[in-house]
Amino acid sequence: MKFSEALALRTCRRNMARSATLAVLTGILALVIFGGSEMLLGLQGGLIQFQQRLGADVIVLPKAAEGAGSLEGVLVQGIPAQFYMEEHYLSDLRSMAGVAHATPQFFLASAHAGCCSAAVQLIGFDPASDQTIQPWIRESYGGTVGYGDILVGSGISVPADGMLTFYDLPCRVVGRLTPTGTGMDTAVYTNMETIRAMMANAAKRGFDVFQGVPTEDAISAVMIRTADGFSPEGVAEAVNAAYPALTARPAHGMVHAVEQGLGGILEMIGGLVIVVWGIAVIVLGIAFHLSARERRREYLMLRIAGAARGFLTRMMLTEAALASAAGAAAGVALGALIILPFAGLMKAGLMRPYILPDGGTILLLAVSTLLMATLSGMLAAAWTVGRVCTAPVSTLLREDG
Repeated sequence: MKFSEALALRTCRRNMARSATLAVLTGILALVIFGGSEMLLGLQGGLIQFQQRLGADVIVLPKAAEGAGSLEGVLVQGIPAQFYMEEHYLSDLRSMAGVAHATPQFFLASAHAGCCSAAVQLIGFDPASDQTIQPWIRESYGGTVGYGDILVGSGISVPADGMLTFYDLPCRVVGRLTPTGTGMDTAVYTNMETIRAMMANAAKRGFDVFQGVPTEDAISAVMIRTADGFSPEGVAEAVNAAYPALTARPAHGMVHAVEQGLGGILEMIGGLVIVVWGIAVIVLGIAFHLSARERRREYLMLRIAGAARGFLTRMMLTEAALASAAGAAAGVALGALIILPFAGLMKAGLMRPYILPDGGTILLLAVSTLLMATLSGMLAAAWTVGRVCTAPVSTLLREDG
């Protein structure tokens, strides 16, 4: 270790109060940078996962679901909903020009009653034609989803025996799906036969939620993949024109709507990070300047003793780096302790797609924040360091009085 660095370390130890003040300021900066960046990455990752999980070009719903934003509520916020149309629409849509593939989905909200283990969104799919849910299922479950088998989202609690009951139908939990950061994490998924049985039992119990559509002939949505040469917008317009009782929209339109909702949040977080960074650099600069004024006699003695300007520069920048690095490390650690354990609460509070970044990304973010905050502290000290190291000894003598 060079003498300038050893002297800087000794000075920091000897003046703990001053070093701690500088470290606290840098720690606040690191906390805001780390926390804000983690939230930005989580929201962006959730949006990407949401787009991937839709798995369709066009989504067709009954007209009753159009105005309330029901599908966004189910998929993004995890709000249980149920809306139905007759199954013959599925055959009609499959025969339309521009439709390469169509598969049904079923939405049934479980009840706050003894017939159900929990009040969640139940989503049914047709294994023979589904191309939206099954690719996601295969990421965590390689078996066949049989009658009475269910898969649960990452946010669903499962009892030790692995059994849940919905509308008096005992179901085996055969897998837990990977997180998406959306309302899909709080839903239960099953095949057509199982969801039909649940719907029939719900009707028998008097839950009149099927809006006059027979349960054996009810579906909730049709997910469409468009054929080559056809745009999702064109197919959606054709469906809306041909079937007044239905509403069709391109899937990327839903993603865009969610993205627009995120825009204000992302801008607010990004703006907060920039503002705090600017304020922190200014305050740190003032703090370093005041500290240097208190120590001008020390710097004067070093200059008179023959200390080179490079020696003083290294010593003062090392002091700034040590105090800033200590504060940045504490700020990152505090941010991790505050943010990481409460990611689920953050997602619920934001009511937007949010998924916690993986460990490697968080580690890279922590290291980047540490370096950025440390360099910011050194940058804030640069003006004071330059002034002290370049000023003639006569000037320092006059300032010292």
